[in-house]
Amino acid sequence: MKPITVGNDTYKSIASAWRALSPDGLPQITVRWRLNNGWDAFEAFTELPVPPIQRRTFKGVRSI
Repeated sequence: MKPITVGNDTYKSIASAWRALSPDGLPQITVRWRLNNGWDAFEAFTELPVPPIQRRTFKGVRSI
């Protein structure tokens, strides 16, 4: 297990931080992907995913 610091708190692992911090509906795999892709730890755990209605509907365009 690799410790992770989010804000001022340090957790034993990503999974334990996810259990303590993740908002409803944020999958653990999303948090792990964000961390692997360079997101700040605090943002990775607190930023909500893009709602389906705002996701890309066709190549290069997002509906609002």
